[in-house]
Amino acid sequence: MILFNIDNSSAVPAYQQVKQAVILDIMAGRLNEGDRIPSIRELAKILKLNPNTVAKAYYNLEDEGYIQGRRGSGYVVKSQRTKTDNIKRGMLEDQFKGFLENAFSLGFTKRDIYELMRKLMDDE
Repeated sequence: MILFNIDNSSAVPAYQQVKQAVILDIMAGRLNEGDRIPSIRELAKILKLNPNTVAKAYYNLEDEGYIQGRRGSGYVVKSQRTKTDNIKRGMLEDQFKGFLENAFSLGFTKRDIYELMRKLMDDE
């Protein structure tokens, strides 16, 4: 089941928010290969969107290989383990680079960051 909301005040178009939410659910393992996702009309009703907006997101997701349309039975998630692993790693790297830039701009040293990471990892 898709559990997200659309932020109408966001600069990100609604269809991209839908697309990103589905990809995130796939990467997080909340949606797995073969899982059925809501039809275009169902999701449009849930999110209070125009069906064309959801259709655009689904067509993008299908073009990128995340989902597959099946005539008469809607859309299902396609297997993307390698692709999603690479995307997750890229997202983590981007976030980590941002973290490092912020830490260095605040005056922390590499040693400070290593010690913080060691402490946080040990707490896990």
